[in-house]
Amino acid sequence: MTYACPNCGFGTLKPAKITYLRRWGDHMVTMPDFPAWRCDSCNYTRYDSAALVHVEYVFGPDLDSPIEPPYLRHRAGEGPGERGPRRWSF
Repeated sequence: MTYACPNCGFGTLKPAKITYLRRWGDHMVTMPDFPAWRCDSCNYTRYDSAALVHVEYVFGPDLDSPIEPPYLRHRAGEGPGERGPRRWSF
């Protein structure tokens, strides 16, 4: 299945492996080889929705991320999720 890039509009999101970073209390959690989707044109990246469900099951919801509508939070199926890597400012 192919997914159009929501960022550039003409690229295609393809499966990729990235490093997942997340704050968990006072700790930083790092997961190498985390499933993601990356645009072959502009490098826009989104986490895989099925992998995010597993992470949220173990660690709970990511309180640092913007609140998503409930119908997007645990989207069933495969493919790119609604969230991707972001830069934190300390």
